[in-house]
Amino acid sequence: MKKIVFCNIMMKGRLNAFRYNVSGNSTIEYDGEVIFPVNGILARTLKKDDDVKVVLLKKEDIDGNSDRNIGEYKKELDRLNSGIGAKIEYKILSTPHNESREIQEKLFKEILDEFTEGSAVYADITYGTKSLPIIMFSALNFAERFFKAEIKNIVYGKVDFGNDDKPCNPELFDMSALFYLNSIVNTIECTDGNSAIKILDAILSK
Repeated sequence: MKKIVFCNIMMKGRLNAFRYNVSGNSTIEYDGEVIFPVNGILARTLKKDDDVKVVLLKKEDIDGNSDRNIGEYKKELDRLNSGIGAKIEYKILSTPHNESREIQEKLFKEILDEFTEGSAVYADITYGTKSLPIIMFSALNFAERFFKAEIKNIVYGKVDFGNDDKPCNPELFDMSALFYLNSIVNTIECTDGNSAIKILDAILSK
């Protein structure tokens, strides 16, 4: 099966691996520790005959942390895949650490170029700049409508920070429900806002 994975790469120097707690969604729960939450899902779902393209979204930082973290991502997924044997190729989309409209549109178009018809798509929006999840959601919406992509998981790994500034209480969330809610909103046809809210309330109550 053709699978496409998008992962935002962090620019920080310190990396932490966690066993992420999950509430109410056992399909994304993984018993081991991972730095990149999506890799835990891939460890559970990859099969030997899968053809996987991993697209790493990198912002260029002056300390070179992004490049080192790309290496850590590959090392982690390759280790998890060693007992599975799926075919994995890596692609890096690198853009300047700049939030100009031109840079954002460039990245959006480059992400669209990575989709193929009917693929299963996974995304990890845990790390990266604030604009990346917005760009990613827009690209996934495009892929679902025009490439018939199946959006499997959009994961976000949350941690708290204690008084000693150490990360703790790791928890994993699947944001794909929010993505599909947005898709539903886009299909509602009404003449006014109150009527649209009533339709949405009826949908959410099911």
